[in-house]
Amino acid sequence: MPRRQRSPAIHPFDRIHGTDTSGLIPGSVIATGTRVRPADLTAYYGIAPSILQTILDIWLRRTSPHPIERTVFLDVGAGKGRALLLASEYPFLRVEGIELNPDLASIAGANVALWQRDAQANPLSPLIVHHADASTHPLPQEPILGFLFHPFELPILRRFLSHVETSLARQPRPLDLIYVNAEHDSYLDRHPAFTRLWTGLVPMTPEDHAADLEAIAEQKEYGSTGDELCSIYRFQGRGKR
Repeated sequence: MPRRQRSPAIHPFDRIHGTDTSGLIPGSVIATGTRVRPADLTAYYGIAPSILQTILDIWLRRTSPHPIERTVFLDVGAGKGRALLLASEYPFLRVEGIELNPDLASIAGANVALWQRDAQANPLSPLIVHHADASTHPLPQEPILGFLFHPFELPILRRFLSHVETSLARQPRPLDLIYVNAEHDSYLDRHPAFTRLWTGLVPMTPEDHAADLEAIAEQKEYGSTGDELCSIYRFQGRGKR
C-alpha cells in the first residue's frame, strides 16, 4: 500500500482566519522571475504572531519616538503578508508591504482582502501591498517603522540601507527598524547612520512554538529554538551619534 503523503503544516493563524501565510519557500523559488541572485535571498517563513506582537509592544513602550497613529509600518520582504495582517491590528497610519516575487505579492494581496472581510480579525490600519524591489521602491513620506524578518542577505541589505539614507537625506523624517532573526545585526551595529536601541531574544508562545516545530519538521535546512534574536535600530544620519 502506498504511503499517504503528509499534508503541509498549517499555522493556527491560517486555520482561524482562512488565510494562506504558512509554509517555507526557499530563496531560490522567490528569486524566480526576478533579477536577484537566489543566494542573496532567504526563505519565506511567516513570523510567529507572538514574536511580532511582543517586539511591537517593546517598540511602543520603550523606544517609539512619535505617535503610532502617524507612523507607517513597512514590511520589507512581505512574503505572503502575515506580518502585515498582524500589524494592522495596531493603529498605524498605514501598513504597507513590499514584496519582490510576483506570486507572493499576489498571495499577500489576496490575504489582505480576506482579512478585511474576516469577522474574527480586527484591522485598525489601511493595508497596501506593493510588488516591487525594496531597494528602489519609494519609501513612505511619513514617519516609518520598518520591519525585516531577515528577508535577504548582506548585498541586498546594503542596497536597502543605502536607499533609506538617500530617501531620508532628501526628505528627513523618523525611521526605526525592527530586525527579527537579526543575522546581519553586526553590520547595522557598525553602520554610521543607525543606532541600536534594543536587542534581545523574544520567545514564542507554546502554541506558536508547537506550530513552528511542526512546520520545520518538513525540511532539514532550518531548526526552531522557540525564540528569535530581535533588534531595534533608529536612523540618526551619519555623524549624528
